[in-house]
Amino acid sequence: MRTRRANPTRLSILAAVAVLVAAVPAGAVDLATTALVEIVEGVAITETQTLDFGVLALTDGSVVVAASDGGVTDADNMVVDATGISQGVFDVTGVVGADLVADCTAGALPAGIALSAFTADWADLGAEAAVPTNRTMAASTEVLEIGATITIDETTASLTGGTPADLPYTVTVVYQ
Repeated sequence: MRTRRANPTRLSILAAVAVLVAAVPAGAVDLATTALVEIVEGVAITETQTLDFGVLALTDGSVVVAASDGGVTDADNMVVDATGISQGVFDVTGVVGADLVADCTAGALPAGIALSAFTADWADLGAEAAVPTNRTMAASTEVLEIGATITIDETTASLTGGTPADLPYTVTVVYQ
């Protein structure tokens, strides 16, 4: 019986070829990996005080309610009763350290009435600014105050008959 022995040189060459083949990039490679996500609470907003322009005379002009303190600018002498005048106040809940943007838009208003020049003051800082305005959440709940300008056109506005008119507007707060 004949015994055949492996040629060590031949084995070394085969091993070298195998190493070279393993080192050459393949034509296609798959790599299974993962992505990361952290799910947090979304931003929420709750109105705690209504933006109120008080009782105004049916005359051409504008009244401004300040966001920072609810103060009134009435250059056209339209305010008949200032008792209920106030800025809108909202509690905004979100993630501490998150950056937010707040904006306001007027809805469909009664004829002869316009809402414009919305302003905001975050956390009662007295730093009133036009919207959109930015804020980094310093606490899980922040106070957002909203002011605006109401303009009356006496030729198209109507008397409200003792019942305040609803003046719809939207406050939008989003993470940025």
